[in-house]
Amino acid sequence: MRRRQPSDPLPLSNQKPVDEDVRLELAQHIEFRTEELVAEGWTAEDARAEALRAFGDVLSVSKECRQITVRARRSLRRDEWFGALLHDVRFAVRILRRAPAFTLGAVMTLALGIGANTAIFSVVNGVLLRPLPYDHPEQLVSVFEATERGGLSDLTEPNFHDWRAQAHSFDGMAAYGTDIGTLLGADIPSRVRTAAVSEDFFDVMRVRPVLGRLPAHDEFRVDAPPVAVVSYRFWQDRLGGTQEIFSRRLRSNFDFQVVGVLPQGFGFPDESDLWFPIELYGRNESRTAHNYAVVARLKAGLTPLDGDRELDALTVPMREQYLPRFDAVGGTVAPLRDLEAGPLKEPLYLLLGASGLLLLAACTNLASSMLVRGAARAHELAVRAAIGAGRGRLVRQVFTESLLISTLGCVVGLGIAVLLRRGLLLLAPAGMVPLEGAPFDLRVLGFSLLLTLLTAVLFGLLPAMRMSSVRPSQAMREGARHSGTRQSRRLWSTLVAVEVALAVILLSGSGLLLRSFSAITRIDPGFRAEGVITALLDLPDASYADVHQAVAFHDRLLAVLADAPGVVAAGVTNRLPLEGNSPGGAIQVEGKPTLPAGPFTGYAIYRTASTRYFDAMGIPVLAGRPFNDRDRANAPRVVIVTQGLAEREWSGEDPIGRQFRVYGMDGGEEPYATVIGVVADIPHGPITGARREAYWYPYSQNPARTRSMKLVVRTAGNPAALAPMLAQLVHDIDPQIPLEFRTMDDRLASSISDRRFTMVVLASFALVALLLAGLGIYGVVSYTVAQRSREIGIRIALGAEPSRVQRLVQGGAMVVIGIGIVVGGVGAVAGTRLMRALLYGVEPDDPMTFGLAVGLLLLVGFLASWLPARRSAAIDPVRAIQSE
Repeated sequence: MRRRQPSDPLPLSNQKPVDEDVRLELAQHIEFRTEELVAEGWTAEDARAEALRAFGDVLSVSKECRQITVRARRSLRRDEWFGALLHDVRFAVRILRRAPAFTLGAVMTLALGIGANTAIFSVVNGVLLRPLPYDHPEQLVSVFEATERGGLSDLTEPNFHDWRAQAHSFDGMAAYGTDIGTLLGADIPSRVRTAAVSEDFFDVMRVRPVLGRLPAHDEFRVDAPPVAVVSYRFWQDRLGGTQEIFSRRLRSNFDFQVVGVLPQGFGFPDESDLWFPIELYGRNESRTAHNYAVVARLKAGLTPLDGDRELDALTVPMREQYLPRFDAVGGTVAPLRDLEAGPLKEPLYLLLGASGLLLLAACTNLASSMLVRGAARAHELAVRAAIGAGRGRLVRQVFTESLLISTLGCVVGLGIAVLLRRGLLLLAPAGMVPLEGAPFDLRVLGFSLLLTLLTAVLFGLLPAMRMSSVRPSQAMREGARHSGTRQSRRLWSTLVAVEVALAVILLSGSGLLLRSFSAITRIDPGFRAEGVITALLDLPDASYADVHQAVAFHDRLLAVLADAPGVVAAGVTNRLPLEGNSPGGAIQVEGKPTLPAGPFTGYAIYRTASTRYFDAMGIPVLAGRPFNDRDRANAPRVVIVTQGLAEREWSGEDPIGRQFRVYGMDGGEEPYATVIGVVADIPHGPITGARREAYWYPYSQNPARTRSMKLVVRTAGNPAALAPMLAQLVHDIDPQIPLEFRTMDDRLASSISDRRFTMVVLASFALVALLLAGLGIYGVVSYTVAQRSREIGIRIALGAEPSRVQRLVQGGAMVVIGIGIVVGGVGAVAGTRLMRALLYGVEPDDPMTFGLAVGLLLLVGFLASWLPARRSAAIDPVRAIQSE
């Protein structure tokens, strides 16, 4: 059938098509002019020719007239459409105003779903989706070495230089390393994050200073005068934001001359505030010392896989040349976005999916409510259909009501999203999601609008189609009895089953996280955190040029703390538990064969510590003895090992008195040391991770890392109360050391705070879904009882026991709940497998968790259906039959 064109006549009118109308109009004007000229004495042929010439291009005039008519008709149709839409909106407002309780409940239900999704999406957008704030960020990648042990590591310095010189897949490759150090020379002594970078770093990141210059080529040398550039934030906050910074000198690792200020907002890596040439640290020719983090820029059109392949190919001849002192087996290239997101990717996507399920549950609940209202409005819709309203007109009217509810829900939901976002950022672990990392930008607003349309379709289209299919004669007849059809009740039951299934999935997921978190809190960390307070003692290299000066500082401080009131034990170490598995490296155990990769027998984590450190941290000594005051620099070298290292190297034998040495940690091969003690294994990295083998040297015998040590103090009372006194004791020795105290309990809690955050948010979503399921069950069963009151009254009149009627009604509801539980159980088994990486001590298909989720839903379903079922048993048959 041909579609009506704008030039066709309007329906229900006698108007001619516009083309014919224009042709006749022009022909008449030409005819009148011809007759006038003939009357003036022109011949008929000349008069017509002159008339045609006077009117010009008849086709052009005809086209213009046609366009004017088409525009007028389109304008008329637009006015009609907008007028009808405005009428629908006004009618929808009147309808919703008549049911304020339903309207308020529907708007708040949607607002909660939209708000939760928008808040979670704003965080996901800021952390995982929003482009990094660099030029062509899609080209920026991180580069790692693939090691013989099957993991990834930073690059060694020689490997970095070789790859940078030989690889052709990159426009540039730069090394960097970060540290937190004490900085002198600013307004006050403070701790700042510094970054040592190679010469190509600023070209790879495509960053230029807003003030001053970058380090020059000849300043990237080992013996060059130390220069640095600072962040815009540091320039403003610590240096006064003046042009006189180039006369300032900052002392940290080196005595720096400030030469430039980087643009506002730039802080890569790790929100650093000061950048300087990495060459100032000297050269390290070891190909097993993995000290260089590397960022690179891929050439346009290439992918990380292309970089992988080239680095793997370059590694083959390097490996043949440098074995056995070479442990790389290839290279791995990953988008820089993955490094920036860190471990947040899986938890945030999990929460986004959970919020989507919550919104779906809200839409299902509202669809059920709309269908119930549709049954009550069947008479009204039948009257409208009887007086000429087509099905499309009815669909549009009902859908307009849904769209209006969605719009109101979106407006309220945005306000809820702002509050939820603020709550998420407060609940999230410190630094997990920076406030500026979750902005409400156009993408987030667009997401909210898309949710508005989607929710309107999800909960509004099915009821609209269902309600618009009413037959006037049937609706008039059934309206008198006010009873729903069997098909309507089946549809309501389906929606309730969907709500129950969604609740099962969310409850199962949150239950797994809850059990996982409970298992984590029961882990014995191998140390006693209660009563312990810690602080970083970062001694600036500029003030402690000789490491023996740093040793003397720690000796003096520990002697003072030993006599301080409230102090049970005090010690220092280069790394605390839970702070990471680095530094670490190769060791040589006397009498054992070396590995093919080099002249060493294995790997372990490297630590140094003072006497009383193990007492202060509460790490039990299982064999031998701890360090004592005789273990000084001029004494025989000694070492304490973990139980895991002792079992690995001397299984079934006594490790005390055995010899081993560190290879390549603080200056090449070191002398052999004697094992004097064995301590319990502790988590150096995440508390849920494998407990890696480790060893401790007395810091006076291995003093290279004594400029940056962690103070550990075990107290007799509240550790936080001793912080002011401890700070004063430190400042009495050196007032230029900034201090920030933190209890070990707080460190332990922070190490699992990301899991707590995910668990709490998901559990909140699950509880809301459970509440929606309960309300949906209650609402549908209540309305079903109201519709079937005549049938129930007849059953009771014929002798049915009220208890049997109650069981009949509630049994039907429990069957629907059971179907929803089965469907939800299948979805939960499939969905929870995606959570495996977030679980500890519990399997994704844990039957106890599923059993608890099912039991809770059965309980809620029973209670939600019990009250309306009980009302059904109390129906008066006489009144029920008379009312119908």
